[in-house]
Amino acid sequence: MWPFSSYPECSPSDIDGKTYDYIVIGGGTAGCVIASRLSEDPNVTVLVLEKGGVKDNLVSRVPLLSQNFFLGDPLQVLSTRWSEPMTGANGRKNQLWTVEGMGGNSRINAMLWTRGVPGDYASWAEMGLRDWSWENVEPYFRKMENATAHPDSILRGHTEYLKGPVELRKGTYPFRWTSYIEKAAQNMGLTVQKDSNGPAVPPNGFFPLDVAINQRGERVSAFSAYLNRQLALQRRKHLTICTGALVSRLDLDGQKGVVRGVHVQPSQKTPGSSSRNHFVAARREVIICSGAISTPQILGLSGIGPKTMCQNLGMPIIKELPAVGAKLADHCAIPLMLEVPKKETIRLLESIHGLWHFLLWLVLGKGLMGTTSVLSAIFLQTESIDEKTMQIKTSSAAPGVESATERNGIPDIEIMIIPLSSLERDVPNHSLFSLYPTLVQPYSFGHVEVVERDPSSNPRITHPMFLDERDIQVARRAVRFTMRLAEEFQNSGYPYPAPLAFAPGNRPQLLSEWEKSSPHEDSNASHPATISSAPVATGTKSNDIAGAEVAEKTWRNVTDDEINDYMRRVAHTAFHFSCTCPMSDSEETGVVDERLRVYGFRNLRIADASVFPVIPSGHTMAPVMMVAERCADFVKDTWKETAN
Repeated sequence: MWPFSSYPECSPSDIDGKTYDYIVIGGGTAGCVIASRLSEDPNVTVLVLEKGGVKDNLVSRVPLLSQNFFLGDPLQVLSTRWSEPMTGANGRKNQLWTVEGMGGNSRINAMLWTRGVPGDYASWAEMGLRDWSWENVEPYFRKMENATAHPDSILRGHTEYLKGPVELRKGTYPFRWTSYIEKAAQNMGLTVQKDSNGPAVPPNGFFPLDVAINQRGERVSAFSAYLNRQLALQRRKHLTICTGALVSRLDLDGQKGVVRGVHVQPSQKTPGSSSRNHFVAARREVIICSGAISTPQILGLSGIGPKTMCQNLGMPIIKELPAVGAKLADHCAIPLMLEVPKKETIRLLESIHGLWHFLLWLVLGKGLMGTTSVLSAIFLQTESIDEKTMQIKTSSAAPGVESATERNGIPDIEIMIIPLSSLERDVPNHSLFSLYPTLVQPYSFGHVEVVERDPSSNPRITHPMFLDERDIQVARRAVRFTMRLAEEFQNSGYPYPAPLAFAPGNRPQLLSEWEKSSPHEDSNASHPATISSAPVATGTKSNDIAGAEVAEKTWRNVTDDEINDYMRRVAHTAFHFSCTCPMSDSEETGVVDERLRVYGFRNLRIADASVFPVIPSGHTMAPVMMVAERCADFVKDTWKETAN
């Protein structure tokens, strides 16, 4: 524990047979927010059921280090969840990393804080969800934020008297490429903006990103901001944190439309521990905050969902809701990478510089260890790209492209700037710099289906990658634009060679070797291969195939088929799983109403990314926490009205 005093957590056997006013299922990003807000009232009892543990260790607090999925158990990373073979990506499987522990994915993500543009929420309102317009959600973003990077902005939740629990700041890198990539973006017709979360930002621009890192240089997660040790100890008389708790099903009364309680079992079977099921009762409400994959699983195991799914599980259906798990949305990313000197990437930490930067963080909270892997990004609408020149048509809105405050002013692409490889696996002996186009307004939907009654098993996940032809068209244009951006960067005066290493029509043998090196089940390779460490020379030819010179493609002459082939081979999830229990004004198309109540039940709510009716056009941590903040207020208002 950090630093000495233990966190007040208990086991499932400790809560067996007890009754609580509120039960929060899932202590992740949303669960921490809701439990914190509901437990502000000392006259109610709140129980959090979390499958994982707390593990508030040093590794989890170092911003850059805690983004490493491969560290495994110290960060409580779940690595056993895979998609089904993806028909839109050559039958590959994506490894769907997540965290099972207090704070959820906010303990391991890139700490990027993007609200989404006002147009995102205008689209929700147009779907009949008028209570979720920008005017109604924006105050909750300000409530959460302590935007130290914008001290003079009255619109960013940072004033002398009102500071939210999520501390935000901007970071900088010690690399020379930073000014040159900004210059390249400007040469492409993009304006450099100051605030990616401003309510009137244009949909096209180059943005420094807000990151959730505090003044001590530590990661700010939902756990550290809302349910940290100090707060949990202060409220331990009426706030109970039960870890190692696997929810097997809800106890429902379908006739009366109420949830009576929750059945729980230990998530880890250890010698001497009780393996029997436990039951805990809810006096007021149950709120599910288990994420877009596990929330529909809990509903399905409880008899809520599509009729056929419940029948296939051999269990009675208590409430038929066809939308449970029916529409899985996600952002899809396509890595494009240049090769640059190692000292210009985060891989410099593999040298003696790594020790220096760790000591710098340990003593001063500064250095590369105290930052994130992404500090800037380009947002744009692909409609604003000129097909012939791959330039932005104008510096403001192109014809037919609206302001970001309008429904049609939503960016459909984000290009993250990452001084590191962005492929799913490492590329040994190569220092890579990523331009990372990501679809942020996808048309494709997958689905989540419960196929086993064992709550510890993973559901069947059909990932939505490239299942809609419109996504392929948008992604293809984004990739070509990114190759044009790479060329502009190469010609910007940057003092080092920066040839393309991974891009359509470039170094095909390197890509093939990388594919064969996979030890994981997403690979069709039968054996690992050694990746060539030969440097790439600046120029138009490489010697990748049997010693023959191969012309390297540029954005001008690379074909659509070559781009399509490349995308299907390397694209992967951005880990923004959403929309599997969407809000709707009808139970035919949704799972929850505007107040986040599950249709058919007056005291069962959902608050996590699964309730998004449409996935927002940015990173999902801030919108998830906004939903949680609103849910807590909905619950408080309901019981205040009941008391009155």
